[in-house]
Amino acid sequence: MQKKYLKVVEVAIEHEGKFLIIQRPAEVHAGGLLAFPGGKVEKVDESDDGDILRAAAKREILEEVGLVLKDNLDYVVSSYFVSSDTGDHVIDSIFHCKVKKTILKISVSKREVVNYYWMTAAEIDLAANCPPWLKKYVQHIQKL
Repeated sequence: MQKKYLKVVEVAIEHEGKFLIIQRPAEVHAGGLLAFPGGKVEKVDESDDGDILRAAAKREILEEVGLVLKDNLDYVVSSYFVSSDTGDHVIDSIFHCKVKKTILKISVSKREVVNYYWMTAAEIDLAANCPPWLKKYVQHIQKL
């Protein structure tokens, strides 16, 4: 039987040496933990003339934190895991966006985001509710 994968995208939005970090609601996957904003690739993203992952990333950023990304989204890394909540096989792609043109007016979706923070890599590393995979993603970004 062929595996079906759930495709997820996250964006490390960086401005002046800090990353936009969200805290997920308790009742969702990785509830209560820190994360980059992002989410699932959906059917609507297929209409973006072939750049489905970036389309999904931009849509998710708009939905979760209200930002219209005008800067480049650079691919960083992908990871695979099996969701402990649903058993889904997940491929998670991380993008990096260094803000130059995007207007940073945050408006969070209360349904998807408990809180948001601008954090340095060191602050992320020290945060008690920071999962190991987020720390690893930040390390990948710092190597770029």
